[in-house]
Amino acid sequence: MKGRIASAHLLLTIAYNILKTGEPYHELGSNYLEEKQMNKELKMIEYLKKKGYTIAPSEQQTA
Repeated sequence: MKGRIASAHLLLTIAYNILKTGEPYHELGSNYLEEKQMNKELKMIEYLKKKGYTIAPSEQQTA
């Protein structure tokens, strides 16, 4: 039941945005969230550089 409600919500949201903007629907893609995260990290790095911090890659990757 929750899956049906979630699907209906998605379809209604898409329809609303199409009617609101008048633009056709386009899929964001499978790697949209990864690209968004990468852009966020790059913006944070640029912000810190503007504030005078030196940024260097870490040796240890965190999860």
